[in-house]
Amino acid sequence: MSDTAARTGASEQTSPAPGTRTTTTTDEHVSLAQGWVANNYSPLPVVIAHAEGAWVTDVEGRRYLDALAGYSALNFGHRHPALVAAARSQLDRLTLTSRAFHSDRLGPFCRDLATLAGKELVLPMNTGVEAVETAIKTARRWGYEVKGVPDGRARIVVMAGNFHGRTTTIVSFSDDPLARDHYGPYTPGSTWCPSATSRPSRPRSRTTPSP
Repeated sequence: MSDTAARTGASEQTSPAPGTRTTTTTDEHVSLAQGWVANNYSPLPVVIAHAEGAWVTDVEGRRYLDALAGYSALNFGHRHPALVAAARSQLDRLTLTSRAFHSDRLGPFCRDLATLAGKELVLPMNTGVEAVETAIKTARRWGYEVKGVPDGRARIVVMAGNFHGRTTTIVSFSDDPLARDHYGPYTPGSTWCPSATSRPSRPRSRTTPSP
């Protein structure tokens, strides 16, 4: 959904180096990306330059309602004042603490999140696919150490038609040809089962073979 109403900041660009021509149009930006960015995605031909709340504005002043919301990473909207203030405050005091050290913010954050979600423990992740990978590792280790599954024999049951990300193990779980094809050999240890909403898939073994 879009309109052509220009908004303050719509044309805000990083200042180019001296002697460098400024890229201003959608076609120019798309062409530049196609020439320099490794092709692992097929984005819409919209070049976003500015955003606030649920609205984004492209480099030519067209305004769009951002219904995608960063695949739900932006459920609070773009540039939410409380989130921007928290991020700025943290960056002003500390950029990053690796897990090789403790952090004065990690414990309180995990306590509050676990309490809110009704969980005993939480483990923050950067991405959704990283969370899925960690869930697989947790389930397998529980199977071996608690349930007594023979070592190397654990299997994960996955639904046909799923998409959880693009790591090697996760595309091994998928029957989506765009995510899966030409990335084998695939990680073993999964069994597909059909779901009521899954799309018809091409014929293939319903079980990823173990070595």
